[in-house]
Amino acid sequence: MQEDIDDNILSLIDPDQTYLWKWIPSKGRSGGILSGINNELLDVGTFSEGKYMLQLNLWDKRLKKKWNFINIYGAAQEENKREFLTELANFCGKNKDHIILGGDFNIMRYSFEKNKGGLHKSSGLFNSIIDTFELIDVHMSGGRYTWSNNQNPPTLEKLDRFLISKDWEDLFPTVSVSKLPRETSDHNPLILSTSVNQPLRSLTFRYELSWAKHPDFLDKVKEVWDKPCYATSACDRIQAKMKRFKQYFKGWGFNLQGENRKIKKQIQEDLLSLEQQEETCLLSLPQAKGRWTYRVNYSVCLKRRSCIGSVVHMKNGCTREITILSFFTE
Repeated sequence: MQEDIDDNILSLIDPDQTYLWKWIPSKGRSGGILSGINNELLDVGTFSEGKYMLQLNLWDKRLKKKWNFINIYGAAQEENKREFLTELANFCGKNKDHIILGGDFNIMRYSFEKNKGGLHKSSGLFNSIIDTFELIDVHMSGGRYTWSNNQNPPTLEKLDRFLISKDWEDLFPTVSVSKLPRETSDHNPLILSTSVNQPLRSLTFRYELSWAKHPDFLDKVKEVWDKPCYATSACDRIQAKMKRFKQYFKGWGFNLQGENRKIKKQIQEDLLSLEQQEETCLLSLPQAKGRWTYRVNYSVCLKRRSCIGSVVHMKNGCTREITILSFFTE
């Protein structure tokens, strides 16, 4: 996490600006919390910052209920864990609404949450806080551990989790947590799902700079652009051609995204399968090399959408607005 986050970085994460972003800067190479709230689903009332956590007080537009989210980055050093747990207890004690806490707590709860056994010195105090505030540790599917030291043989631990209050579970009774494979970090990303179906958003046209590297792109552009166009003026012809371009490449790009998602999903499944094997036995040398190959291929999938353009409206000499493509790297 950076000390400050530039708007250009956030535009890569959230090109449509549908999220409200709040963060706590890092201190050197440790710490740092970033939270994004979808403005279409939730309103942010107030927020509270601590040294190890960020609380956002939310209004759920669908349920017409208040609930709070606390994003956690626990102390990594043993000498700071008591300070972290004191702050955690204070945040829980002051909270009066439905609550969910999630993130990297940097503490195990039980000895079976480490492949080599053992506990942290603060595990007992951590469990006491969970019991005192009657928090529920949401079961995680997809494996036992969420962190690896990436050595051979590896040390594996469960350091990341979601904790919820009973009344938050009443709001979302079908809540579940699954882990994704480690791709670039030594932690597994976690996905929490409430199984609440959201309405599909309409497709919008967004030019992606990666299209220019596709072997068929220029031929497709020429084919679409050279089709006969009957209009009364040059301005109208350009407008009609741009509209045709958008309509065609909107679908073409959507199909490319679908193919990319399939490849990405298969790589994730293969990586997760290797991680699950690693939880019970050492990986063979070919398997270890294969995992790094998967990670490289996954990075390629991500880079295919790393550069995007946008459609803007500009006035020209015509009496109407004309849509022009503005290509830039965000």
